[in-house]
This record gives sequence, C-alpha cells and structure tokens, in this order.
Amino acid sequence: MNDSKPGSGPPASLSVRALALIPKARILGLPGDPRLSAAQRNIFAEADERRRHLLPHELDHLSGNPHSAARLVGALQPEAEALVARARSQLLDKQPELIQPGGGLYPPFRAAACWRDLWQFLRCVLYGAASGIVDFTSPRGVQALELLYQELHVPLGAMVCGLELLKQNTIMVGPIHQPTGETVVACFDHLIGSLRGFRATQEQERLT
Repeated sequence: MNDSKPGSGPPASLSVRALALIPKARILGLPGDPRLSAAQRNIFAEADERRRHLLPHELDHLSGNPHSAARLVGALQPEAEALVARARSQLLDKQPELIQPGGGLYPPFRAAACWRDLWQFLRCVLYGAASGIVDFTSPRGVQALELLYQELHVPLGAMVCGLELLKQNTIMVGPIHQPTGETVVACFDHLIGSLRGFRATQEQERLT
C-alpha cells in the first residue's frame, strides 16, 4: 500500500516471498474501476501512486458523484494523523502486550509498520468515500495483502481492532450522521470486513 508496505520491516528482515508480495499488496481498486470516469480514475491512480490525500480541486471534481462524501473527506483529511495517533493510543491501552517482548507488534519496527498501515487504510477509506463507491478495494490487492500479512505474521486481531477504533474516532470528528457520512462508515465497514475475512481464511486452513 505504501513505500513501507503493510507489515513491512527493515529490508534484511523480509523473506523473498514477502518482497514479492509487497508490490502486489495495493488494495485500492478505484484506478481501474469502470464505474468512474477516466478522469476520476486518473485522479485516484496519481494520488495512490504518491500516497497522498486528495487535493481540493480533485475533491470538487468528485463531489458530483452519487453518494460522494467529498466535502466531508476534505474536512477529515487534515485530521488523519491525529485520528491514527488516537487509535494507536487506544489500541495499546486495550492490548499493551502487543509492543512487549513476544507481542505481535514487537520489536518496534513491527509496531511502526502497523501505525503506517492504519494511516494508509484511512487514506484509502477516504478515497472510497470521496468517490461514492463503498466497495473501493481491489480483490487481487486484498488477496496479496492477506498473503503478505500471513507471511509476516501480522496480528490480524490487533489490526482489525485498530481499524474499528479509527472508524469510531472518525465518527466523532465528522458529521457522520449526514447522508454523506454514511458513505464514510460504509467504506470503513467494507475494509474491516475484508480484514476479518483474512482471519476466517486462516481459521479454515487450520481446520483442514
């Protein structure tokens, strides 16, 4: 998803398989979504390539889409760092063992990768909300992310909990109960459901 891809650590710590999966683990499907115009697909392709928030003129261009929450996204983007920081603090309050020796986010580079992933997840959720398309992910990218998380032994329960906290914090910041706010919530739910699916897949594999 980003230059420091989901779950990544120092280069020396990554397996050959993880290095092969990293460029494939790009979860955003909007750059190739036929429901968007070519110009809008290009907006998302360029923004995703640079791992940046949407610019004001891009949000204006997207605001006419059905169910678009572009204006709300414009208000939420500047809060992204604070939203992630709050979710991080809340997650560690709930599960302090995560960053202790033997925990799923230990040593520190694993925790840092988790917080980066949460920021990138929020970025993609806001892209989806701005577009008005709730199922904004790429199935292939999501599948690659699942394999990458398995390879790196990412603590999925913690990631899901972090995303849920991020959703709750976002609801508290923005006027989410407006119609466009429902799009933001639905985009979060879509991504959270995808990560929960990772856990279901792993549980099925353990039973077979």
